[in-house]
Amino acid sequence: MSVAERVDHIAGMMERLEWQRGKSARELAKTWGCSVSTVENYSAEAHRRMVADRDEAVRDISVGARRLYIDAVNNGDAKAAKMMGDLWADVAGAKAPIKQELGVTAASPAAASRLVREAFGDKVIGGSEDSSEPPAIPEESPPE
Repeated sequence: MSVAERVDHIAGMMERLEWQRGKSARELAKTWGCSVSTVENYSAEAHRRMVADRDEAVRDISVGARRLYIDAVNNGDAKAAKMMGDLWADVAGAKAPIKQELGVTAASPAAASRLVREAFGDKVIGGSEDSSEPPAIPEESPPE
């Protein structure tokens, strides 16, 4: 077998999940009459072929999503068109950022310190309990 054929053979084993680290290289080295390190070099090349390149993955998924999107639109399948459109937009980075809203409760530094001590105990610097601290300011209800 040529080097290319050996690398292809190992890549096939990896695709079928037959490749076992520490075992397969020894077995193939024996079968092929070469050193284990030579087979490990072949397996490194096979592995590089197996790991997806980001740009290649984006291209392939985009092409497939575009084809399926067009088919769905032409067939009047709104659900499939939405799914493929969303996938295509996600992969292409065409979706607008999603706005995240977080509710924040205002608290004085003393109240925040008290809450930290309650959560983490004496492990916090200034971990002694001070009952003179004011309570946290309650969160306001949204207007109705």
